[in-house]
This record gives sequence, C-alpha cells and structure tokens, in this order.
Amino acid sequence: MGGKNWTAPIRLGHTKNRNWGPDLVTRADGSVVVVYDHALEDFSSQGFTTTWKAGQWTPPTPLTPGGPGEEVGSGHIAHGAYGTLAYVFIGKKMSPAHRFQARYRWFDGDKWSETRALTDGKIDAWHTNVERRPDGTMLAGWDVGMGGSETQLYVSEVRNGGFSAPENISASSKPGERVHFAFGADGVDHLTWFHKERSRPVHIYTRSGRPGAWGPTQEPSQGYGGYHFDPDIAVNQAGVRCLVWGWDSGTEAELVYSLDAGEGWSPPRRVAQIRWGKPGLPSLDVDSKGRFHVVWNQGIRGTNEVYYAQLELR
Repeated sequence: MGGKNWTAPIRLGHTKNRNWGPDLVTRADGSVVVVYDHALEDFSSQGFTTTWKAGQWTPPTPLTPGGPGEEVGSGHIAHGAYGTLAYVFIGKKMSPAHRFQARYRWFDGDKWSETRALTDGKIDAWHTNVERRPDGTMLAGWDVGMGGSETQLYVSEVRNGGFSAPENISASSKPGERVHFAFGADGVDHLTWFHKERSRPVHIYTRSGRPGAWGPTQEPSQGYGGYHFDPDIAVNQAGVRCLVWGWDSGTEAELVYSLDAGEGWSPPRRVAQIRWGKPGLPSLDVDSKGRFHVVWNQGIRGTNEVYYAQLELR
C-alpha cells in the first residue's frame, strides 16, 4: 500500500543544547500535545511539554524538577477520558549510587499530581511508555535490567490514574526494550519493541492480543539489512497498522515505516530524506481522518533536532 508524501518537518523544542525523546497525542478538540526531554551540557535534564492549539505551539512548560543533579528520560504522554493525561518517565539523581525508576504524573483535567514511582529503583528501569485505548483506559510499559544486558518488558493497565500489577511480556516472547502500543477499534491491543543482540539493535518485533492473551511474535524488520531500533505503532479506523522505526545501514540512516492492511507488513520505506545524523525515538499517532502523525529526533551526540510529519493514505 502506498501513501502521499509526508509534510515538511517543523522544528520544535529549545533552541540550545539537546532536545530528545519526543512523544505526542492528538485530541478530539484538534490540539496536539508533545512532551520531550531537554538536557544541558552537564547532562542534567528535565521533561517539558508544548501544545498545538489556536494555530500555534505554546511555549515549553516543565513537567519535572530542573537544576543540577536531576536526570530524566523516556518521557511519554497519553490522554484519557474527561481531559485527563498520564505522563510517564524515568528519573534519578545523577549519582552512581542511584538507579533509574519508572515514574509518572497524572493530570486530572485541572492539575498535575505529584510524581509517583512504578518501580522500586533496585534495578534500573530504562524506558517507559503509556498510550490510550479507545475506551479511555491506557496501557503503560517499561523495561528493567542491568546495564548492557537484555531487558525484560512489563505492561500495566491504567484506569482512573491507577496502575494494575505488571505483566512480564518477555516471559512469553522475546527480550527487548522501548515497548509501544496501538489499539484497534475491534478491542485488540498491538505491541512493538526492539531487541539487541550483543548490544547491537537488530530486531523489530510486533505482537497483538490483550493482557494475559497475546498472539504470536512478528518481525517486520527481518531481511532488511542494518540496525533497527526505536519502533512505534498506530492503527487507524480502517484497521491499517503503521509501524515506524529508526534504521542505520552504517553509511546512511533515516526513519523508515511499514504498513499492514491485513495482508502482512510491507517492505520498509523511508519517511523522509534528512540526510544527516541518526533518527531516534519517534512517536506515532493517528487522527479521526485516518492520517498518521509522527514526531522524532535526529542528529548526532550533543546536537539533535525534533521533526514532525504526517501521512495520508490513498
């Protein structure tokens, strides 16, 4: 299945230092909420949000404490019923004595809650995510493990700001990291993540079902050379799934995508021709007209830009 061209990327975020790890949601009122991490030269970092409404992006607003010694990452956002939002991330003090915890904040439609923990901090949590189901509930996920090792994926259902007992996805599938979700109108949940072997990212996986009843694992990146990392997935009202991820052949690197209209995943294609740096951490969503929206960062260590584009299917 083909598609029209993506729109030209729009630059978001701070004008200096490192903009990293964007995520977004589109809401029924036409607004788009983006969160991202901003790091200073000393690697201290803070989570921010900006919103597209009334024809413009709002100034970035902090979601986590700032200042020396604070370190955050992997910030993600989802919108629930009645204007609620869930923001999940990892955070710790910048010290070898501390481990990253998976944490979250809950917006009740009026104000944000205090920061709460999802993991105990005894072993590092590396990546978090949270996304909305059509009924307004959410699915959150994170991976846990020692640095440099294969990590175990966990998911938890979110209802009214409460998180269910975690389910270990890797125990019945594959190890990996950066789990992302999509939810069909038919009630089916879709997962995607990537898997490193000997510290090299070489597999992109997908899996469909419901918590406690997941189907077989698929590998859309299989047969496409190079390194594969940071996938995200979305499904539109017609049941078409879109998968995006970072690809690096060693001589070139771009964001790529694949579509599945019920006949299996199509061969990967490039979203854009940025032609510099390395893509990473895309966030993908779909609007009421079935168009796919993606935001991602691309660059080199210490210098990254945030890009946005959309795809309308024929």
